[in-house]
Amino acid sequence: MPDKHVEPVTLLRDAAEAVREFNHLTFPTRQNPGGLAYPPEAYRAIGALKALSQRLPQAFEQIVRALTVPHERGYVTADYGTPETHIATASAALQEAHDLAHALAAALERAHTATSPLGYSGPITDTDVTEGE
Repeated sequence: MPDKHVEPVTLLRDAAEAVREFNHLTFPTRQNPGGLAYPPEAYRAIGALKALSQRLPQAFEQIVRALTVPHERGYVTADYGTPETHIATASAALQEAHDLAHALAAALERAHTATSPLGYSGPITDTDVTEGE
């Protein structure tokens, strides 16, 4: 169950930071030339990204609702222009993001399916095995 004391935006910032950390951890280096060393790791990573992308459309819908409901009640102001113009522009952009997230999820589903039968039969590096195994 979600923590009721965490601001929702904090969760999105944490998700963005988690993706950044993933990018850093999987970036090929001298110590880890493959980034993601094995196809099953790539399969699991694609699955996690697919799940993330599948959840984005609802987030976009709820943000639109957070803009429109207070506006419909007459509670939204704008520093310049009209609230209607800003909300319409944001809503259209969020609808586009919604549609793109669906397309992203579909593409990741295809990638996930394509990588599901892949395994690895090459050598395992010393860094992949802990001492004593």
